[in-house]
Amino acid sequence: MVWFVKKKLGTGLINTQDSGQALINEDFTSSEPIVKIAEPPPIREAPLFIKVDRYKEMLSYFGALKNDIETLKQLGNVLNSTQEMFMVTNNAISATLEKTNKIIDSLDAEMGRPQGLNIDMDIEAKRAEMKVSLNELKSQLDKLKSEVKAISA
Repeated sequence: MVWFVKKKLGTGLINTQDSGQALINEDFTSSEPIVKIAEPPPIREAPLFIKVDRYKEMLSYFGALKNDIETLKQLGNVLNSTQEMFMVTNNAISATLEKTNKIIDSLDAEMGRPQGLNIDMDIEAKRAEMKVSLNELKSQLDKLKSEVKAISA
């Protein structure tokens, strides 16, 4: 820390950093206060020299972290789309079950089934439609699974 004080004659400043005795030996007749210069707070700076290998290693770590974050974002998007597809599929299944139950209830209420009569043609057509729908859903699910594996690899 550097302190400057006025000399006895008041013509100049003396540096009192080197010896504390200069302040004691001086005869102060001036009524002016001693001026102290405030020391600035230490500033934390980046090191001037760093090892190049360490710098390259840190850059590779940052690149890996950025890559992991991007992968997590993509997995989140795939998960959201899978959840949406699940909800749509669940709603379609619920609607189909309700519709089927209403049809069965209305048919049972209107007429009873004769003993010897076998009408399975309409049922087989509806089963074929349901199989096609299920196969489409399975193919979409397999496609999503392959996308998830490709992203996580």
